[in-house]
Amino acid sequence: MSNNYRLSQSELAQMERDGFVVREAVFSPAECDEIAGAVEKLVADLTASKRAQKHAVGSYVFEWQNDLASFVKWEPEHPDVVQGVEPFAHISQPLAQWALDPRFMEPSRDFVGQHDIALFTEKLTMKRAHTGGLIVLHQDYPYWKDVTPVAGQTMTAMLYLDAATVENGCLEVAPGSHRSGEGAHKDDDGFGRNEMDPEQFDLVSLVPVEAPAGSIVFFGSFLVHRSPMNKSPKDRRALLYSYQPAGHPSLSDIQHRAKGLAKVNAAAK
Repeated sequence: MSNNYRLSQSELAQMERDGFVVREAVFSPAECDEIAGAVEKLVADLTASKRAQKHAVGSYVFEWQNDLASFVKWEPEHPDVVQGVEPFAHISQPLAQWALDPRFMEPSRDFVGQHDIALFTEKLTMKRAHTGGLIVLHQDYPYWKDVTPVAGQTMTAMLYLDAATVENGCLEVAPGSHRSGEGAHKDDDGFGRNEMDPEQFDLVSLVPVEAPAGSIVFFGSFLVHRSPMNKSPKDRRALLYSYQPAGHPSLSDIQHRAKGLAKVNAAAK
């Protein structure tokens, strides 16, 4: 393993121009299998735990797992299929440990702009075969701006655990869209207001980010992106770590404080 994973000058230029950088096959097949095993165990544990009420908010269906201080996202068209989990590092020691890998952290330091960085949030996107639904057009910034004062400095490292293709619903991004700041939102009084209004955005500008398993896509909170349905016979799973300047609370910390769940970490270990 190289000791230097920092962004090169050409990658820094690409990040400034396009708003994202792709590094292909950074993690080996064996490492992807190991990480995927931890992901599947976490999802199995969450789905086996006591169920809470599900709520349709915006384009999504969420379930707040109060005991674990984590949201489970369910497929709207397949309500028994998990679409995602956020946050999860506080309830999965193996996945929390992977977040410290320099292949994630070193490039993120260059985007954040300082050496000392920490997780803001982390999420899983499962995209099961044939049932994985779309992730609507959005930027991350609107979801985060009222939660952390450094939302604009947050870098997401998205690891493809499976090969990502157009057929199985790979990430689609609008290169350069980050330079326009916050985009036009949907006219919605609730959670859906964080989604972008596709009628006020040039969808032709979106390009698919296909890459083999083990690849990482780095992007900031202003990049416009989405992902379509998985129409293939294979899963398209991804793990996303979002890093911020150190010294600010993580989303998990904020949720613990808001819900009075200070004992969750000890109970989940």
